[in-house]
Amino acid sequence: MAGYKALASVERSVKALLERRLRAELGPNPPEVVLVGTADLDKVNTAGSVITFPAVSVFCYRLSVDRETRPLWSSVASVDGRPRLPLRMHLLVTAWDKFVESELEMLGLVARTLETDSILAGPLLDASGEWGADETVEVVPEDMALESMSEAFQALTADFRLYLLYQARVVVIEGAAPVTEQRVATVELAGTVER
Repeated sequence: MAGYKALASVERSVKALLERRLRAELGPNPPEVVLVGTADLDKVNTAGSVITFPAVSVFCYRLSVDRETRPLWSSVASVDGRPRLPLRMHLLVTAWDKFVESELEMLGLVARTLETDSILAGPLLDASGEWGADETVEVVPEDMALESMSEAFQALTADFRLYLLYQARVVVIEGAAPVTEQRVATVELAGTVER
């Protein structure tokens, strides 16, 4: 099972996948793929910004518990004593350029890539996540009401942009192994007790 670094590992995996595809399709100078947070979205294309045109940004805007698989993982934990939390990562993928046509082309390529390689497994998963040999993460499109996204952009200083929403599911983070108490044996040798 994946360790606590799994969430960051999934974002790095998506970034690496998009970088490979953009380079293969667009040649040696593709748009940069960057992982961003809210502070980065507030200073797009300014000095010191991680987002400079042209670019594709991947922003994890929400984490949620996967309610469909949580009972299953709870039952596994009841057997081996190791807790597991199944999570969904909600990703906002945005294209950044001076020209809307370029942004649409980038988003089209992103959509095709994530549709083609929607299952991240094995070498497609960044090793920092401490993944098990049989673990996979599925990246699927997600819907959100336009009103909700408009509210999200209003909270940022960045102008509303074209975007794609995806969900990376199910990222199972495994808890620490339970501490087992060492058994103590008492042995009596010729009238003395040793432990």
